[in-house]
Amino acid sequence: MRREHPVFFWGTLAVAALFLGAAGVIASRVPKYRAEAAHFNSQLTAAQRATRDSLLQAQQKRTQLAVAVLRRDMRIRSLETRKRHLAIVLEDSVLELRQGRATLRRARLTIGADSTVRAPDGRTWRLVRPVGERKIAERQNTPTYTIPEWVYVGQGQPVPAESERRIRGGLGTYVIRLDDGTEIYSQPSSGPLKDVVKPGAFMARARDLAAIFDAVGEETPVYIY
Repeated sequence: MRREHPVFFWGTLAVAALFLGAAGVIASRVPKYRAEAAHFNSQLTAAQRATRDSLLQAQQKRTQLAVAVLRRDMRIRSLETRKRHLAIVLEDSVLELRQGRATLRRARLTIGADSTVRAPDGRTWRLVRPVGERKIAERQNTPTYTIPEWVYVGQGQPVPAESERRIRGGLGTYVIRLDDGTEIYSQPSSGPLKDVVKPGAFMARARDLAAIFDAVGEETPVYIY
């Protein structure tokens, strides 16, 4: 490739070097940014900190109210639709297959908690449970799943090469993936997710999910509340 396409070769090499250099600069600045934030916080007076905390609490309350309204609206929409759909009731930790208001099948869920994973190099993954209306994007039977890097980082383990992170059945036998990437899956028998639930995801028993798996299809509405 170098002999036949010298411009492409050296251009690619230069771009790769640029990305590596930028990543190194960002990683080197993370401790500095954290130190500056800590210093700024230490300079605030007690009154300024109280004002800041009050504003943050007010924002948090507004967010909680908005989520509560959205969850109420999703519950109403789920009861009003006549279509076959899935309903995920967060408060009860259940997944229901419904036809209109009739519940055809119910599955107990283990819900992955909201989580923030931080890597030593400064990378951060924020994983939250969804709320609202979604649609089924795809269904998979015992797929080969590439375990995300943040799973190993969150467990304090070194991150293997991508080829070693590809595990058949890494999300169990049945996987229902929604249009925002959220996964409803059965418990895996192997891999790093065997004994834990993915943050922001929903895990059900294989026999319960099997009964729902073939009763839904792509574009089936999912109401999460």
